[in-house]
Amino acid sequence: MKKLLLFLLLLPALLSAQTPAASDKALNIFTLGDSNGTFPHSWPKQLELALPRAQVFNISKSGRTIGFVNNGDSTLNSLLVIDENLRKAAEFTKDRPFDFVVLEMGTNDAKAVFADRQREVPANLETLIHKIKTCPYPAIRQARIIIISPPPYGTKAEALPKYQGGGQRVSNMATNFQKVAKRTHSLFVNGYKTPGLDSNTMTADGIHFDAAGSKLLIAPVLGIVAR
Repeated sequence: MKKLLLFLLLLPALLSAQTPAASDKALNIFTLGDSNGTFPHSWPKQLELALPRAQVFNISKSGRTIGFVNNGDSTLNSLLVIDENLRKAAEFTKDRPFDFVVLEMGTNDAKAVFADRQREVPANLETLIHKIKTCPYPAIRQARIIIISPPPYGTKAEALPKYQGGGQRVSNMATNFQKVAKRTHSLFVNGYKTPGLDSNTMTADGIHFDAAGSKLLIAPVLGIVAR
């Protein structure tokens, strides 16, 4: 607990030291996520706040998975709607190329209903990245891809039948997503091991992060885009 408090006290200084070069860049960023990317304080919004000269085009949706039909809704399967989402992103950016595509998904792929299909998850992610890299839109396919593996589940979430055992599954995703990043020449951020991130104190339900948690989640991304 003392280490966590110390980290939170030092966080403003760490972020200010980490992001000046990034905040001066007129970056163009396409973000694709699940419900943790949909709130007014969510991680795409934190990117906008940390990068005032950047343009962030966010297509996140509650319940979204990488490659499963969640809650019987096929529109929540990223693989099934990626062509449409890429078209929207291309229409938005027109001739201005995206510098980065940031993907933060997997929380819903770790639900108990998909427990027996976990081997498909990294394969689905790799397919999704391939579709982005080979899409017909030069403004998108030239972008660097950043994969953020899903953050830990909190105890409140794991206490629910639909999320039971998900903590271990998202832990495994961090390892497997890093391998996917290497194979696809993408950049990787280990969301499961985000310094200072606490899924019990920074969420009300063990899943959805508050502003402080969202800031921590994108801190490593800011370090990447500042290079």
